[in-house]
Amino acid sequence: MSKHTQSILLFGLVLPLVAMGILLGIAIAGRGKLLSQKEVKEQLFESYKESAQALSLIEKELSVEGRSEQMEYWESQLKKEFVQNLTQSLNEITSQFSEEQLIRTELSRPSTRSPIASRTDNPHSRFKLSFEGGFGPMQVTLAELEMRMPQLVLEGLEIQPIHDSSKKGSRLKFEATYLAWHDISETERR
Repeated sequence: MSKHTQSILLFGLVLPLVAMGILLGIAIAGRGKLLSQKEVKEQLFESYKESAQALSLIEKELSVEGRSEQMEYWESQLKKEFVQNLTQSLNEITSQFSEEQLIRTELSRPSTRSPIASRTDNPHSRFKLSFEGGFGPMQVTLAELEMRMPQLVLEGLEIQPIHDSSKKGSRLKFEATYLAWHDISETERR
């Protein structure tokens, strides 16, 4: 092979093939990157559509019967200091009953671990309420308390009859153990 043939093969065939191979590799890599970006964006768009649909359903639910006002009320309750809010709510609820109907006898913290919250990392408190009185006033009290404080979960309820021969009528002793979830900030939610 002569110098001229060698030069022609090198510059006319080999180098153009190498350059085309490099350009083809760059084009394939770029196409792959664009396809992966397209997939990610399609997944994000699908997620956005699902979220938008869920949001519209929630907004539709909240527009019924003044539920948005109720949610605003609950949000404001979650931001209040817990023990003060609990005490105030209990005092307001039980004030509608006489001492013969219902009386609060104890507000304390249980010494045992929570069977519900002990397996989570969510901030929470537990407390135990004791009452003496009738079944109807107790039902009203617990329902009203849970309505005013949406973060409460009833963990346990014990009811025992009280035998008191000096008073006419039967009374019951109620012990309710509640779990209260604490509000977390937006940064902690993520």
